[in-house]
Amino acid sequence: MELAYRLWGPQNFRENHENNSKTEIRLLLLHGMGGTGALWRPIAAQFEDEIQVLAPDQRGHGGSRSVPQVEPGFGPEDYARDVIALIEKLHFAPTWIVGHSMGVRTACAVAHLAPERVRGLILVDLGLAGPAGGGLGQPLADFLKNMPMEFASRALAREYFAQNCPDPAIAQYLMAVSVPAAPLAGTTPPSSAITFPFDRSALLKTLQEAQNSSIRDWIPEILKHGVPILALRGETSEVWSAEEYEKERARFSAFAGIHFETFLGTGHGLPFEKRIAFVERVRSFIGLTSRSE
Repeated sequence: MELAYRLWGPQNFRENHENNSKTEIRLLLLHGMGGTGALWRPIAAQFEDEIQVLAPDQRGHGGSRSVPQVEPGFGPEDYARDVIALIEKLHFAPTWIVGHSMGVRTACAVAHLAPERVRGLILVDLGLAGPAGGGLGQPLADFLKNMPMEFASRALAREYFAQNCPDPAIAQYLMAVSVPAAPLAGTTPPSSAITFPFDRSALLKTLQEAQNSSIRDWIPEILKHGVPILALRGETSEVWSAEEYEKERARFSAFAGIHFETFLGTGHGLPFEKRIAFVERVRSFIGLTSRSE
């Protein structure tokens, strides 16, 4: 399916996609479950004067919520095929890819299916195996099944999430992606009412299909293609547990192309809670000079 997207960067690039040099640095940002490309705006702002930054709404999310019935899949490779089609359409390859949470699975699947389109991966706070890539699995699915899709106010939403969401970082993330609710036909909702820019059934199918996916199996193959990987975890994350993180770090200790790092004082919301430090680490990894220099 065709994805909605946001593209930031030098104007001359946006007007001349087909003339892009293969040596240009590009950055593709993949949001987590329930999010949209708009979440990346504060981070993209730190790069857009120098390089091109692309942030799509993945299938089932934001402007890409209407998934055709002929394309019902919600596995990592289904998400990846959408992204590959988009970067080919925009001549946005090869590109560095940042994937956060669910976006980690998409990023790895893109590198698995089209390694020649990828310069490197930055994988943020999601396990490499297990139900839904490790993480919260069934508790998250149960929460999403029962979560109201509209609240009369942000305060009521926060109260509900505080009592029911399995991870405070996910609750904060949902508040960040919330949007004003549109009125139903013949009604006028409170001006403070909010809703969420995703298809609930798509998220539940994504969690279900992820249980049968182990992106860990793709890592050696991706590294063999010369695609470097930086795996980041928030110190207090409940999505990628410290135990699972240490197991993966030990498992890949003999592979030179993959690096594991922990960000202190943050959890699953690492890119947004530690934005300055995160941006600096991304800049270093993709070969840009530090903003402080």
